[in-house]
Amino acid sequence: MPYFSTILRRSRTVLLALLAAMLAFPAFAQADPPGRIGRISWLSGEVYLNNPDTGELGTAPLNQPLTSGDIITTSNGARAEIQIGAMTLRLDSGSRVEFDRIDDERVRVLLSNGRIIAKLPTDDTRRDFELKTGHGRFVPRDTGIYRFESENGESGATSYFGVLRFESRDTAFDINAGESTRIWTDNAGQLNYRMAQGVRDEFTQWSAARDQRQRASTPSRYVSPEMTGAQDLDVYGDWSDSPEYGAVWFPRAVAADWAPYRTGHWAWVAPWGWTWIGHEPWGFAPFHYGRWVRIHGAWAWVPGTRVARPVYAPALVAWVGTPGVGISVSVGSAPPIGWFPLAPREVFVPFYRSSQNHVRYVNAPHVPHIQNVDAIVSRPHEIVRQTHFVYRDEPRAFSTAPADAFRHGRPDVRITPRPGDARDFRDHQVQAAPPSPEPRRAAESESRSRPDYRQNAESREQTFSPHRAVDVAPRREMPEPEIVRRAPQPRSESPAPQRQEPVFRHEAPSREVHTDTIRQAPPAVRVSPPSPPVQQAAPPPSRDAQQVRAPERPRESVQPQEPRREMRVEARPERREERAQPPQQERRERHENREDKRDGRQERGGRPGEGERR
Repeated sequence: MPYFSTILRRSRTVLLALLAAMLAFPAFAQADPPGRIGRISWLSGEVYLNNPDTGELGTAPLNQPLTSGDIITTSNGARAEIQIGAMTLRLDSGSRVEFDRIDDERVRVLLSNGRIIAKLPTDDTRRDFELKTGHGRFVPRDTGIYRFESENGESGATSYFGVLRFESRDTAFDINAGESTRIWTDNAGQLNYRMAQGVRDEFTQWSAARDQRQRASTPSRYVSPEMTGAQDLDVYGDWSDSPEYGAVWFPRAVAADWAPYRTGHWAWVAPWGWTWIGHEPWGFAPFHYGRWVRIHGAWAWVPGTRVARPVYAPALVAWVGTPGVGISVSVGSAPPIGWFPLAPREVFVPFYRSSQNHVRYVNAPHVPHIQNVDAIVSRPHEIVRQTHFVYRDEPRAFSTAPADAFRHGRPDVRITPRPGDARDFRDHQVQAAPPSPEPRRAAESESRSRPDYRQNAESREQTFSPHRAVDVAPRREMPEPEIVRRAPQPRSESPAPQRQEPVFRHEAPSREVHTDTIRQAPPAVRVSPPSPPVQQAAPPPSRDAQQVRAPERPRESVQPQEPRREMRVEARPERREERAQPPQQERRERHENREDKRDGRQERGGRPGEGERR
């Protein structure tokens, strides 16, 4: 009995530990937001963003952060460019793209309509990226540039550089560089596809022009290419080396009273919360990574120590003020909220739910060794109030906005500095979180939240698991008649050599008939002088006819045959004319010779044939 009781106690302990781990794992998994983020880096025309937190469809601004669940729609004539770390996605007009998953492990895109060109320059972007349509998923096997399409019930893809693989429940095949494919489902529910040459149109040219612009930028000397928004730094600013801070970046063409986190607006982006959206064309990387410092009277951005993949932050600022508390300065109808940028080597205390590891990673470029990380997570407000910030009382760094701008999420509120803003907030303590809660429309919305969306995404992933083994052989091993039988007529690709005859007749029937007449006419008819129509067909094929016939049969196989026929036909009449006269003359000569010989034998009295033997 004691033996069994000991086993029961140990089993109960193990079960309790497993239960505690199972209960703690989801909370821990949801504690840290992803370190990778997307961004609208360029747009033209009407581009819309469907926010899953509020369920609203609004105009997407430049530098809008994109994460799991966001949906981007481009209207007719509009285009957009999206950067996610080192990868670049370009959307053509009339496209609808849903970012099913953007995190540190995967970037999954759902294309329901339109066209996308994806540029995947590194192995990390190639390994983490996948795109799905209604027919299956596309997974790049190499770094490269790929195009995806989904419209009119068909899916398509083109590989400009690299090898792309398509996988579905029915089939799987590779798309090599320079090839494209069209995929559709017939009336019987059978998946069909057709291979062709790569698609090149105006959308492709526009994307190539954007690539040329990015090649001129070399921010990788100072920051990682996985830093979202780093591609615009060389275009809008200049780099310099500081003996105290290392590499620093100065923006060009800014106003005299310009300050970080002043030209833009605040927006609620879950799971981080209040997020700064800069209105500058370069205003993403300098406001979500690194720190700011004033050098010789000018603002400079300090990226810090270069890391492989820096962690995104919604805004690297500290907050001051509490709505509802008496503040002498009043901007609008409600008391204002103030903030200022963090300086180098100042710890960023996340104002959203996070773990100790997240605190370390997000501060790694500037504060690699944080001593009180446990206190930062458990007592963030206390740590912030005990910290001395460089720009706490600096008027040139302090910015304010009315509380209504946060409460209602209004992007149209103009944020401008006012004399005395920093002095009026001097008596108020620094806050670890914005002194404004979640906007009302997001809190009161009954639409799905981002955690719910992730759960739905996981269920959709379980419904169709593209990672399972595919029983169908690749395309190159499939029998050709099956693909040709189900595929529609090709649009522009060249047919196989053995099938060029019917296609050639369809495109140019007059030339085909002419060349067949030349090739099949008998020799006697070709040289017959009385018939003018035949005389037109008698000469050798013209240069145009030879060029038309060249794709279906080599020129050497035709030229050596026709001259031999003409020479043989022209020689026969001459031999007949030479033999028309000589037979009569020979008979007369032979008859005379025989008579002469006979007379000679009679005169000599010899025997017959004696003169001939002599």
